[in-house]
Amino acid sequence: MVKQIVPATLFIYIMVSPSPTSFAQGRTGVFPLPCLHDPAEQPNERSRREQALKIARQINLAEHSGPRASTIPGQSPDFLPFEQLPIVLPVPTGFRLQFKADGKTYAFSLKDTLDSCHFSIFSDQDQWIYQGTPQTGPSTVEAR
Repeated sequence: MVKQIVPATLFIYIMVSPSPTSFAQGRTGVFPLPCLHDPAEQPNERSRREQALKIARQINLAEHSGPRASTIPGQSPDFLPFEQLPIVLPVPTGFRLQFKADGKTYAFSLKDTLDSCHFSIFSDQDQWIYQGTPQTGPSTVEAR
């Protein structure tokens, strides 16, 4: 009888106990690994994030300074492609820069490819710098 109870108990325990993955998901949403840029951010990760923020500030400053920025009031300045900007800092290891400029507007993102939570920095011609992680879970459209 004991030989039958032990395997049955073990089977039930395995079926109802949470997996290690579910513990990780509970800490970081649906992400399997801890976020690199959360309240427990390590100094080396903070340094990479701060360097990416400096690049974002440099891009905005470069796009809004110089002779082309002082245009007629009410007229948009001519924004340059990234390759023509005087950016001194290199993109930090693990971050990927995406930059689009059409002359009248620009937008860019710096995405941390090493972060399981997909941390990103974003800005555009309005010069506000946003940073954070995307919405978790499936995207749905709610009826109004």
